[in-house]
Amino acid sequence: MKTLDELYQQMLKRAADGKPVGVDGDPKLIDCLAHPDDHPLIWRVKPCLCPPDEPHHCQEACDWGAITSGPDGISIDDSQCVGCQACVDACKLDTLKTRKDLIPVVQELHDYDGPIYALVAPAVSGQFGPDVTMGKLRTAFKRLGFTGMLEVAVFADILTLKEALEFDKNINNEDQFQLTSCCCPMWIAMIKKLYHQLLPNVPGSVSPMIAGGRTVKALHPNAKTVFIGPCLAKKAERKEPDLVGAIDYVLTYQELRDFLTVTDIDLASLPEDNVPHASEAGICYAYAGGVSEAVTETVHQLNPDRKVDIKTRKADGVPACKAMINDILAGNRDGNFFEGMGCLGGCVGGPRAIIKKEEGKVNVQAYGKQAAYKTPMENPYVIELLKKLGFPTVEEFLERSHLYDRIFD
Repeated sequence: MKTLDELYQQMLKRAADGKPVGVDGDPKLIDCLAHPDDHPLIWRVKPCLCPPDEPHHCQEACDWGAITSGPDGISIDDSQCVGCQACVDACKLDTLKTRKDLIPVVQELHDYDGPIYALVAPAVSGQFGPDVTMGKLRTAFKRLGFTGMLEVAVFADILTLKEALEFDKNINNEDQFQLTSCCCPMWIAMIKKLYHQLLPNVPGSVSPMIAGGRTVKALHPNAKTVFIGPCLAKKAERKEPDLVGAIDYVLTYQELRDFLTVTDIDLASLPEDNVPHASEAGICYAYAGGVSEAVTETVHQLNPDRKVDIKTRKADGVPACKAMINDILAGNRDGNFFEGMGCLGGCVGGPRAIIKKEEGKVNVQAYGKQAAYKTPMENPYVIELLKKLGFPTVEEFLERSHLYDRIFD
């Protein structure tokens, strides 16, 4: 019997060639690959063989209560799973696999007659080799059939401006504080599930991924949007009830690498198609502390004479995030703007990154230094984009930015 990975490679090659993806093999695995939205985020691809009298390592690794055990082994509650993939990493018997969404995307690129945009997460710098620039990636996406490629860092710029405006408006004494709501779905899931009492301190902003998808669809209503990043949790985020519709598919950098491999595209040899739009602030969302740096710089530009200055704290990795939140609840805040990222190192340390997080951070920082603008306040493309969306002034953006709002229940 063919394994999931063998079926995936066969079906992907057929999809890339424009052929029907039907192959011989386990019908359940084939359906998982052909119709991933009909299946959970984590797939159990074979029987659970853990001894019944021993603890299940996957269940112990789950911080979210998504895994239960029974007579037939473990089962995963998809409504509780946030996509951290700790269970997959902990499984010693290779029973659990993360979902793959690439094959339906490849089919859309062949069959859909409207625009399809790739939205690439800021951590992408250097993921595909030292000679692969953003301009070469943009060329590659167009050769794969996408209408165009957008850097999600541009939408991180917009949300930096939003969070800075909200901080400047809402934090007016030493007792007030704000938790960032941008970027990391695991951080938000932690607050929603485990620390619900802190939600009033979280301004309701969507993530840069969702902001990008909503913006594209506001300007091109018939467009399809495909997010590509290092994070499995983004696959869960796009399906949250208040966010559905912004992003049609989420791929990982590893899935993109599979697509490039099966189509024999040599990235390093491609011509440049370079249209940079993001500031250094938006680009640096990719690593731990980047959101704090971006918002701090922007707050200082918005109101350099604030009586209550912004004082940030950051944490990366689930244990450190929990420790920081417990400090807040205990009154040991030592800050008024708190940033959490579920992965060590931030997005560059995501489970589906291709290179090590330390190398990823260096690459992102180098790309950020090349940006023409340091913050969104200096970035004319951000101001132009907001005007296209109906916000003639920054102040009006704060008052009417419903496109980028979300309501936490």
